[in-house]
Amino acid sequence: MTQATALNTTRRRDFLALAAAAATAVMAARPALASLPDDSALLAMEEQFFEQHELAHAHDDEIYRLGDIWQTESKRLYEEALAREVQSGEHPTPEERWDLVVGMLEGVEHNRLCELQDVHYAKMDDLVKQMWVTPAQTPEGRRAKVLVALNLLPSQWRAVDENADYGIRETRQLLIEFIGGDPGEQMRDQFGGRA
Repeated sequence: MTQATALNTTRRRDFLALAAAAATAVMAARPALASLPDDSALLAMEEQFFEQHELAHAHDDEIYRLGDIWQTESKRLYEEALAREVQSGEHPTPEERWDLVVGMLEGVEHNRLCELQDVHYAKMDDLVKQMWVTPAQTPEGRRAKVLVALNLLPSQWRAVDENADYGIRETRQLLIEFIGGDPGEQMRDQFGGRA
């Protein structure tokens, strides 16, 4: 029995020493884990940017339709004013014509929808400013910043490679190279290009 107790005590000491060493290793690794690059703030801002982007463009079709109506009326009033000037020398001023156009139901609704967009564009602007001062530390963070930047540019910058103009395609490929890693490859696949 003494021999079994001595063996158990030795095993317990070995186990405790091993457990203490493992705990020390885990504690030593914790600061290293805490210092891993983290772009979660950038990724959250990217998500918010695209939410606001979608809300800002929710009424685009109606805005374009109404814009066509009031622009057509504005052109008609301008041509009518020119004809009157030629015939009688009298015509409504540009300000008077503008007041007529913006007073139309289509003009009023167009302006209302544009004002709804302004709130979302302002939020997008704030998010972009925050993103640009937040350093990207990972390929995923760099991808988030590049994708937002591409959405600030004209739509040609988001065309797939086969439809993108020379210069846009090459610049975008350079940005994708700077992103690097899997996020860069995912973006390369998204735009359909291979360098």
